[in-house]
Amino acid sequence: MTETLPPHALAEPVGTGPEGWPSATELAARIAAREVSSREVLEGYLTRIAALDPALNAFCHVASEEARRAADVADTAVSGNWTLPPFLGVPIAIKDLHPVRGWPLCSASNAIEHHFMDADAPAVRALREAGFVFVGATTSPEFGTVSVTESVRHGVTRNPWNLDHSPGGSSGGAAAAVAAGMLPLAHGSDGAGSIREPASFCGLVGLKPSRGRVPTSAHYLEGFTTEGVLTWTVEDTAAILDVFAAAPPTGWYGAPPPAVPFRRQAQRDPERLRIGLNLQPAFPAEVDPVAEAVVRRAADLLSDLGHEVVEQSIPGLDQDWFKSRFDLLYATGSADCVVIDESAVEPLNRTLRQAARDTDSLTYVTTVLELQLRSAEMYKAWDAVDVLLTPTNPVLPPSEGALWQGQDTDPWLPLRRAEETASLTVLANMLGLPAISIPLVEPQAGLPLGVQLIGGRWCDGTVLALAGQLERAYPWRRRTPAGLPL
Repeated sequence: MTETLPPHALAEPVGTGPEGWPSATELAARIAAREVSSREVLEGYLTRIAALDPALNAFCHVASEEARRAADVADTAVSGNWTLPPFLGVPIAIKDLHPVRGWPLCSASNAIEHHFMDADAPAVRALREAGFVFVGATTSPEFGTVSVTESVRHGVTRNPWNLDHSPGGSSGGAAAAVAAGMLPLAHGSDGAGSIREPASFCGLVGLKPSRGRVPTSAHYLEGFTTEGVLTWTVEDTAAILDVFAAAPPTGWYGAPPPAVPFRRQAQRDPERLRIGLNLQPAFPAEVDPVAEAVVRRAADLLSDLGHEVVEQSIPGLDQDWFKSRFDLLYATGSADCVVIDESAVEPLNRTLRQAARDTDSLTYVTTVLELQLRSAEMYKAWDAVDVLLTPTNPVLPPSEGALWQGQDTDPWLPLRRAEETASLTVLANMLGLPAISIPLVEPQAGLPLGVQLIGGRWCDGTVLALAGQLERAYPWRRRTPAGLPL
């Protein structure tokens, strides 16, 4: 294991300026202008990975030599005055639940065959074609099931803000890598909050795009899941959404193309909006007073910018009704994973897989139809407001191992705790709505907690415009973790 470097020996990422660590869009512009080489940028990040990852455990695979070759190819392209893709030479990591050509796919499990992939997943392919240099794969919990990034296969991933706490899940490795300055951004995925929750706990920006906005080979969990990125800036998030939106559609259905590029929408202040403040968890959960204080502070900041903020409930939301139907649907997501040794599956996923096998097809179809019919009632909340405002998480980041305590007595207990963490994010997955977590409010007790903006159907641009306005008015980019293991 590489030893952690002393603080004086570890340089800031190449391109760091007065505003903080460099964004992906800034690095892309500097590489294209030949102000810095892709190889130079990459080597800076590889040095930080070698120094910081032994303590954080954000990566399960680092492809250093492959990345160096890709960076050299990018630098050759720049020197040749060719037409360049938008993010040529910028380093990125891919979450280890999604196929990358030539890499093993582990899904954080000892129970599956770790085949080397023949092709990229559709969203991964879009990122490759945009010019990104793939540096490695980031950690997740087994099959991406829970809200912490801990697995038997890869161990514990830690939060750069406080090593005793989790970065969240399931895109926790991605969030830890970006928050620690080991990369400017990282790919993630979100089936109940798995981009937004780690973004919240690590002080980052994380968008769950509208259903069908990102290319995918299949609409897993009936369209609950999608992909995206974890970044420091709204502009980066919007620019990557433009990359995804321009990719050829691959699924049964897709979102309508934006009339104006998302990056441009994020750069413009929106008109005065009606914002609905909501503290209504979808699962049985209590909103921590810290989370409520964070979102009420956000409401004040929105009011200061001239927006109207009102209290807004979600019609038709019943916690016990939703939990029972979500559990059934979610169990199939674990059962869908092909394993070669069922005994090597972790206990929670064994429980979920058995629950899925015990469910007959008529019950499953009825559940899906009930969720769709109830969604029609819930959408009415956005008839009254433009954007819903919530804390991203009702709770602060859990400590290491806390999620699993008591599972020998109650095998469902880890899922109940994960549902509590996801109780304010999951409805955007069910409804297919765009939702973003931003680190608007100063970290509480040294740990970040984000606020969430949920837009109406296909209103990714509105969400990005509002988030961009807040970022310009109340910048957060210079807030970096005090808990880095230096």
